[in-house]
Amino acid sequence: MALVDSLLKLMSAQGADVLVIPSTEPPWLERRGEPRPLSMPALGRDMVDVMIEDLLDAPAREQLAAGQPVETVYEAEDGHGYAVLAEPRSDGPRLTLRRAGAELAAPSSAPMPAEPGPPAFPAAPSDPEPPLEAPASSSIPPAANHPPSQAPVVFTSGAGTPLEPLRSEPLLDPGPLGPVLVQASQERASDILLSQGSNARLRVAGEITELAGLPIDEPMIRGLVHPVLGPRAQHELNHAGSTDLALRIRIEGQVQRYRANLFLQQSGLALALRPVRADPPTLDVLNLPAELATLATLDSGLVLMTGTAGSGKSTTLVALIEHINRTAPKHVITLEDPIEYEYRHRRALVHQRQLGVHVSSFSEGLRAALRESPDVILVGEMRDHATVAAALTAAETGHLVLSTLHAADATMALDRIIDSFPEHQQAQIRFQLSGVLRAIVTQRLLPSRVLPQRVPAVELLRVNTAVATKIREGRGHQILSEIQKGRGDGMLSFEVTLAALVRRGLLATEAAMAHSSNPALMAEHLRGRG
Repeated sequence: MALVDSLLKLMSAQGADVLVIPSTEPPWLERRGEPRPLSMPALGRDMVDVMIEDLLDAPAREQLAAGQPVETVYEAEDGHGYAVLAEPRSDGPRLTLRRAGAELAAPSSAPMPAEPGPPAFPAAPSDPEPPLEAPASSSIPPAANHPPSQAPVVFTSGAGTPLEPLRSEPLLDPGPLGPVLVQASQERASDILLSQGSNARLRVAGEITELAGLPIDEPMIRGLVHPVLGPRAQHELNHAGSTDLALRIRIEGQVQRYRANLFLQQSGLALALRPVRADPPTLDVLNLPAELATLATLDSGLVLMTGTAGSGKSTTLVALIEHINRTAPKHVITLEDPIEYEYRHRRALVHQRQLGVHVSSFSEGLRAALRESPDVILVGEMRDHATVAAALTAAETGHLVLSTLHAADATMALDRIIDSFPEHQQAQIRFQLSGVLRAIVTQRLLPSRVLPQRVPAVELLRVNTAVATKIREGRGHQILSEIQKGRGDGMLSFEVTLAALVRRGLLATEAAMAHSSNPALMAEHLRGRG
């Protein structure tokens, strides 16, 4: 579905006659001449240019680029016809779409064409109401809204930067690191840490252990990653100090995939490796609550997976995508950095795109996805303002968007999203979030009774009327209390999931009590009274 069709659906749903899409202001609708702003940020010139490509042919686009307004007609996917006016402006083109046959309530102030043509279009409101000022969130210092003027240069493969050529992932020889990877596999390590000048270390059941007698030097690390260290990754390493990689390594006749981060540190190079299963795991295999499966059945909106680094957020999202893959005939587009699990097409069609290889950035991938007829979009991580804005727009225009965010709980996740926007936009973003956010899952990994396994404890916040109101009114600090009240709406507190893990024999009672923020409530759940 083209993005413009998604906006036209909103226009029809609200009974409006006209849709106006500027480049640097939020879009608005008009009904009988009365403007009604949409609760979304400005789409930006890039996204408006994408819609112009959908609406105008090449000669019309050339005419617009030459500074002349263009009028045409467009038949939407719902079969309705629309008169289209594309106008060149100093801050970027503006589109105005009017349903065929709709009458305007008042004469328009827009310039009339020299020759007779379709009825004139209404102009933008001459003095739109300024957005409400929102107080800065107390969770992040004021400087978070004002980045430093001399930020470090980060290579993001943005527009104009060529992507790396398509090629099959090479199968790597571990060389002298083979014994380390074999031992890591035998001990079921979740992470392998290789640091120049030090012995290799493994993370097993959350604890770091050192492998004596296995010192790491720079040739070992470079020898392993050299075949996959393309121009983009090398540039990132040189300019940003680290780069993400996906590795396929042959170990004792088997192929093992790893998610890798290569980074510079005081004594030289270091490499963090995380083994990736051969097949995407299911929710059952990960011992996740059955309630999470309902998130995969949502038709639209935003679902966030939050937690600290290493808490298993990405793996849980993989399980949700695999659930969709096995159960629903949908089109799924994933944006990953790098691709970890590889999906086989089952009931769903899953297209995986990797940053630097298939797409230049998360935000660019989101904009492109809106033209690729997706039902579900997975965004590997909400990294920056542009990605957050594009994800909100995709969720608002009828897609299910799944993503991760580094945050310790739902309140912090909301603060991070809102604080990524300038203060004058934060009230508008809270309103938009209250409408598109469907759920926030917060996850922790705890040592299982069956070592070296770890089990996930989750907290599930669903956005019901009470939660949406608190988001809209800026009362995010009160949201966590709604989880205890929302069991009937399918919400889960950490205490509920910890107690369930204890009853299944996966978690020790002492561990459940130690990781609960409310020991008294935890005790009630363990007694079966919660």
